[in-house]
Amino acid sequence: MFLYPALLAGFAFIAVPPLVHLINMLRHRRQRWAAMDFLLSSYRKQKKWLRLRQFLLLLARLAIATVLIAMLCGWTGGRQLLGVLGGQTTHHIVILDDSYSMGDVSGSGDRTTYDRALEALAQLTERLAASDGNHQLTVMRASRAALAVQAGNESGDAAADLSAQTITSDSSLIARVIATNASAIRTDLVPAIDLAAQLAGGMDSDEQYLYIASDFRSRDWAKTERIAESLRAFEVDAQVRMIDCAASPERNLAVTRLVPVQDVWVAGVPVVVRATVKNFSDLVVRNVTLACRVIRYGDDVTGIDPSRQVSGNSESLPSLVIESIPPGGEITKTFQVYISETGTHAIEVELPVDALPIDNKRVCTLPLSDAERVLIVDGDPEERGAYTVAAVLDPGSQVRIGAVPDIKPPAFLRSVTKETLTGYRAVYLINLPEISEAAAIALDGYVRDGGGLAWFLGGDVQGDRYNQTLLSQGRRLLPRPLDEIAELEIGGDQQTGDVLFGDEDTLFDPLRGAGDSVLSLIGIEQSWTLAAEEQPSLDEADPNASRFRTVLKRRDGAPLVTEQTFGAGTIVTVLTAPDGTWTNWAGDPTFVPFMLLTNAKLWSGASAATSRLVTDPIEHRFMTRDFFPEVKLALPAQAPPRTVVELKAEAGTDPNELAVLSIKPTEMLISAAMGIDEYLRPGLFEWGIMSTEGTPSVRPVASTIAGGEGDLARADFAEIRQSLLPIEIQFISADDWRNQNQYAGNSAFGLAMLVLLGILLAIEQTLAYLASYHAKGIDSSSRGPVPAGGAVSSFGLGSTSTGGRAS
Repeated sequence: MFLYPALLAGFAFIAVPPLVHLINMLRHRRQRWAAMDFLLSSYRKQKKWLRLRQFLLLLARLAIATVLIAMLCGWTGGRQLLGVLGGQTTHHIVILDDSYSMGDVSGSGDRTTYDRALEALAQLTERLAASDGNHQLTVMRASRAALAVQAGNESGDAAADLSAQTITSDSSLIARVIATNASAIRTDLVPAIDLAAQLAGGMDSDEQYLYIASDFRSRDWAKTERIAESLRAFEVDAQVRMIDCAASPERNLAVTRLVPVQDVWVAGVPVVVRATVKNFSDLVVRNVTLACRVIRYGDDVTGIDPSRQVSGNSESLPSLVIESIPPGGEITKTFQVYISETGTHAIEVELPVDALPIDNKRVCTLPLSDAERVLIVDGDPEERGAYTVAAVLDPGSQVRIGAVPDIKPPAFLRSVTKETLTGYRAVYLINLPEISEAAAIALDGYVRDGGGLAWFLGGDVQGDRYNQTLLSQGRRLLPRPLDEIAELEIGGDQQTGDVLFGDEDTLFDPLRGAGDSVLSLIGIEQSWTLAAEEQPSLDEADPNASRFRTVLKRRDGAPLVTEQTFGAGTIVTVLTAPDGTWTNWAGDPTFVPFMLLTNAKLWSGASAATSRLVTDPIEHRFMTRDFFPEVKLALPAQAPPRTVVELKAEAGTDPNELAVLSIKPTEMLISAAMGIDEYLRPGLFEWGIMSTEGTPSVRPVASTIAGGEGDLARADFAEIRQSLLPIEIQFISADDWRNQNQYAGNSAFGLAMLVLLGILLAIEQTLAYLASYHAKGIDSSSRGPVPAGGAVSSFGLGSTSTGGRAS
């Protein structure tokens, strides 16, 4: 093999020495010369030795020409044979960082950092294919290692793209790896190093080299203790090479969050959407445009169209303009989306192109239902509290909230079941004297499955009975046990009335900006209080116990409104009644927004997720009585056509059974399924389903990346070396790596060739000296005159001026 095959024509230079010899032979012609005849006898005696010296001199000159031309052509052949004879095995382990920050195109426009890492792998393989000894190659991508560890599989063979493969001149060895792109996964290198060390421990090799091709961002290398521990796991002292593939980072903005505001998501009711943009650069960024669009999946979208980017109908919304974002700062912008059709729709926002394209776009889904029922049960025979709550949730006229109040008497709860409550989006229980055991069981299961429950506790409530049924047998349907009804002493002022804001990050936070003065008109005479927290508390005694937050509190610090999560649902407890006996809050302007925010909070537990991470399972749940088990799944792609996969869920014989079709990327990796990378892309997946009535529809699923990789700040190599001591590592830039691989493969062999050339030159000079005539200590005066026109032959024979020779 030659590095510069274009110079192979130079081997014609080898013919020069024999041609010169032949030309010299042709110049001789036989001519009688009596003075030299007496020397012929001496010449004949030495003829064999003289010709042997001439032949050896010619061979030396041919060898010099051959070696010289071979060096100029970059000859690398013959090394495999030398390696086989030597018997040395070297194991080369390459870890490719393919986290999504490796998609950085800083300094190149379209050439990513991961592309440089793949080039480094290709250059290494090419060099090793032409190097001495037996070389084995292991290649592992960080994303595959992270998925394998996440799946609980500690086998390096499952995660490795190549495992101890002998390197040959066949370029197809790494063709599959070279065809990959940077993943959409956020991960560090620890899982890959751990699995690589496990693989290396099972290999019999004389030497080990570990190559880590990464972008070395400061967020990943700020703490190196885990990496150092993983590197020390190599049984054989591996020589570590860190290949820096990144360029100097340019500006990067990222959409870090896109979510619909928690509310009643009902068709025909405007939904507020929040988009958060973060500036990962060191400079202020001004006049940033955020493009927005909504993708509608109405009744007219009846099937998946793989020839389009999405099957739904796209509609552009007015773009948002962010005036400025400080370095490292985040700005959240809101916009409204109005969709009149039920179903699951999608919302997408996108930033202009910058250094890291993958985090410029984000998508979420918006599941819209029709107006749904809420259950209201009031212990007051006149149902004053129930009508107060119902009037807020369904004001009538042209105002559409999305809730349909269903007022029931207390007797309704005697025979209620969890299945009965499932038909309601939220349950409001107002001033009920007691809760039966059957109702408590039903409410517990309802809330655990995502239902919303609101208590309004008035004077008819029997605290002991509540505590007994709602806080026993693992049920946590109250924030704490009820203590007593406590009056609030007269006091306060115009700025801070009887009610104050409580903890932050609660359902009433949208009004917190106005301060406590907005609550100053609310009067409280008395309310229930909660028992003091015992030691150990319920939270400590039961790890499943839910913690509550105080939404509003009385002037004396006692909680008035609390919220808590229990299972998948939410519980809001108001320690007073809305009927006007203890408080005038129902007539205060803040009561309406409180009820609307509470209703939105209660509905949120049963709301479908609006996005999933790329590594999470892709699930489709359906009732077997409503849909056929055969479905189609369209995978996101950078450009159409998209891949469409046909699947079938395992459905039982029960028509009321809930079937779940789940695709887990981790299981796909373990089972070595093809095309796993397509399932790890961000964007919109689309389920194509068919109802048992024969109506087709499409449901989108939003897949998003995990945040954090957008910070492209570089780590300091000196600090990494210092922190990894006593492990010796060598940092090499991608450019230096390319130059080293271009010439490093010839260094040892080239040095041997150079030494051989020097030896051949020395031999040639020695033979030339021995084949020529040299006078020994005789000056010209004692030797006598040289015949006119004569010369001394290199063989000690005189030659005539005409080029003749003695016959």
